[in-house]
Amino acid sequence: MIRISLRVVAAVVMALAGVPFLTGAADASPARPAPTGARALTANPLYTAGAFRPSACPEPSRRAGDPRTFRIYLDALLGCLDRVWGEKFKQAGLRFSPPRVRYITKSVDTGCGQYVTSYAAGLYCPGNATMWILLSKEELSDPTGFGLFTVVAHEYAHYAQDRAGILAEYARRLREASGKRAGDLNRRVELQAECFSGAFVRSVWRSLGRDRRDWDDQLRRVTGDRWHGTARNIRYWLNRGWSGGGPQVCDTFRAPASRTA
Repeated sequence: MIRISLRVVAAVVMALAGVPFLTGAADASPARPAPTGARALTANPLYTAGAFRPSACPEPSRRAGDPRTFRIYLDALLGCLDRVWGEKFKQAGLRFSPPRVRYITKSVDTGCGQYVTSYAAGLYCPGNATMWILLSKEELSDPTGFGLFTVVAHEYAHYAQDRAGILAEYARRLREASGKRAGDLNRRVELQAECFSGAFVRSVWRSLGRDRRDWDDQLRRVTGDRWHGTARNIRYWLNRGWSGGGPQVCDTFRAPASRTA
């Protein structure tokens, strides 16, 4: 199941509070800083860096009810995401360092508000550049499911948006928007993250040992809402990333309104 998380709420809270978006630990890369203004959304260097190259990211086995094996699983997945996105940022000439990650089993204060465990499998808080991943009893009961993989890939996509300057410009515009315009901005950010995650999943798919039906099952389980987009559009952007292979096909900010409804 692709679980809708609190990722947007976190970004909105930080934006409305006027808290600057952080970009993780400092690195010594000579790369240029993230773009600002309209360029961050519609002419981002990530869009010119090409497709993700196919790479290996085998899934470690998990045991039902065993948090340790789930943490090993997630550590491996996050290592793959660090590598794949780090390479893409290098190709784009942008600075990059991995996000902070916290595994939790109960409601906590994330820095972007209280984590509502009944609603989210994971969230990214731009206020402290941290991914929060919930190891709930429900999640721990499913040692073969693919939903956790896709949720983490999506949340990491929000971190990539943060590092690339996309979330900062989104937050700036959101402070000046309301009603339908705010909803449209939110959906464009969310749908781009879906597209980014679809591209990542495809890049490592052959190493997962899964059947295409696992991916199709994720698409069937998608549900939409006014903040994240219709189920049809979420599927469209997931498949666009899957088929296009990289961020270059994920510019939702220039997409027609019919594709971001």
